[in-house]
Amino acid sequence: MAFRPKTKKRIKSAALVFVVVLLSLTFWFAYNLFSIWRYSSSKCLDPSGAIVVMGAAEYNGVPSQVLSARIDTAASLYGRGAARYVIALGGSRKGDVYSEGEVGKAELMRDSVPKVAAFSSSSGQDTYQSLLAVTPLLRRLDVNKVIIVSDGFHLYRSVAIARSLGLTACGYSDVGSPIQGDLKFDYMLRETVAVTVAQVIGYKEESIIRHGQE
Repeated sequence: MAFRPKTKKRIKSAALVFVVVLLSLTFWFAYNLFSIWRYSSSKCLDPSGAIVVMGAAEYNGVPSQVLSARIDTAASLYGRGAARYVIALGGSRKGDVYSEGEVGKAELMRDSVPKVAAFSSSSGQDTYQSLLAVTPLLRRLDVNKVIIVSDGFHLYRSVAIARSLGLTACGYSDVGSPIQGDLKFDYMLRETVAVTVAQVIGYKEESIIRHGQE
């Protein structure tokens, strides 16, 4: 059965729209991946009120290699006078005795950050929730400008979320993280998906979909 000319025209138009949309989505995803990769080497040292360390796994009070690398980097920045305070972020999961933030703070003090300068924020199951939870503490400390320390692949989204919450933020990639090579690229792909989705629905909404509203 032959298609009528109008039907053929509609099919061609629909196919063209599909191709344009597909190419646009591919370019958008690729651009976000490039942006995340480019920012992953950020070493921002803008004068700031606080260094904010993104949380990572801890095991019954012992920091994972990923968390240790972030904490060591933050402690080194503090020693160089990058900020007045250092704040370790991260909540706890069901059954945990300690939170990531608590373990991070203890590690900071072991790394010679004085008690008066070391803080923790122990709420949040993801990046958005953790950064939202620390904003009251930042206000109490009269801090609006922060340096965010995390793995390089995680910096772009962390800084974007911090800025969406009204903070002046830049990123500093940690030194010595065990996440390297193919694993690092896998994490970049995940970050690209998260960033792309959040650009459509918002970081708060993406967090709610993944973890519910805390």
